[in-house]
Amino acid sequence: MQVEIITVGSELLLGEILNRNSLFLSEQLNALGYSVLYHTTVGDNIERLQAVLKQALLRADIVITTGGLGPTQGDITKIVAADVMQAPLVFHEEVYDDIKQWLTRRYAKPVITENQKRQAMIPEGAIIFSNEVGTAPGIAIQRENKWIIQLPGPPRELQWMFFQRVVAFLQEQFGNQGYIVSRYIKIYDLGEALIESKLIDLEKNHANPTVAMYARPGFVEVRLTAKGGTQEEAKALLQPLQQEVEKRLGRVVVSYDQENIADALGRIVKEKQLSISAAESCTGGLIGAFITDVPGSSDYFKGTVCTYTNQAKMKLLGVRKETLEAYTAVSSNVANEMAKGSLRIYDSDIAISTTGIAGPGGATETQPVGLVYTGVTGPWGTWIKKDVYMGDRCEIKVRAATKAIYYAVAYILKHTV
Repeated sequence: MQVEIITVGSELLLGEILNRNSLFLSEQLNALGYSVLYHTTVGDNIERLQAVLKQALLRADIVITTGGLGPTQGDITKIVAADVMQAPLVFHEEVYDDIKQWLTRRYAKPVITENQKRQAMIPEGAIIFSNEVGTAPGIAIQRENKWIIQLPGPPRELQWMFFQRVVAFLQEQFGNQGYIVSRYIKIYDLGEALIESKLIDLEKNHANPTVAMYARPGFVEVRLTAKGGTQEEAKALLQPLQQEVEKRLGRVVVSYDQENIADALGRIVKEKQLSISAAESCTGGLIGAFITDVPGSSDYFKGTVCTYTNQAKMKLLGVRKETLEAYTAVSSNVANEMAKGSLRIYDSDIAISTTGIAGPGGATETQPVGLVYTGVTGPWGTWIKKDVYMGDRCEIKVRAATKAIYYAVAYILKHTV
């Protein structure tokens, strides 16, 4: 079945809120075997929403809308969809009772306004999805062989309704659509073009499973996707392709699916019974933040020291004044002394350091914005890596911190079985 997702709300077009609903629905529907072919976002405008709905019904079997089901005059989605589907709105007393009960449970002295009745106006013949976490019910309207499914906009309500109401509806109405399973392989030390050169025949010659790749901040993601009658069948289709991809890419593969590089670091240092620390300048504590985002990181992470000034580098890490004067703070020499200083003060097994220019100012002819030196030191000596990252200040910091953690992972894997 082909699906189009329409998110409704001028606040989305103005950039006031992030559109997480399309992401959520696409992930869930693809896992259930539905083909999500289009995403559309439209503002709170009757004429434009009518046009979008009519276009979607021409090219999709199921149109799912989010937002615009509330009690105010700006909530137009249900009204417009009812008009497009030629289903007049009818007041449902039981829906209105549910709304009043929900408000009574939530507030000590609820105020039931007249416009709450708008949410109890339901297209004639529609299937109603009751909402236990909000006031707006969901709706499914059929016309001939086409469906419009309308869900509330708040992500918490939408997700609850999808799992508690919509999944069962889809199964009952359309049966098993098969299962789509994806495996995400994250590569931190090869560029997108080089990865494709190693995988291009797999990318071109596979219809099921398929190979695709995407550039992400700090890494490239290779996505393997298969569709089968069951999850087990889809996974079985993926297995030989995954093995071939890993064989061609080698040991640069260290994390999968939802596991990020900090997750991978935690998994590996716990396996090896190692501890880790950091010393940061240009990344401003992001390495420590990423590592401590992982539950249980207190088992292996001893801390990071943010030494943004030369004085702090000297006082806290023991970086020599002579080194700073001879090579500047943005140098391999300072990255080396920072890493060793972190190793010493935290008594860790492995230490990471970063020093660089996040921009937009501070660059010279020999030191461009985005130049970062990363140090990794431990029982097998010291690595110093030089990179120039592209992007604005925040993106450079994220890329540098992500790559620094990857270098620590690579350092450990290179020297251990």
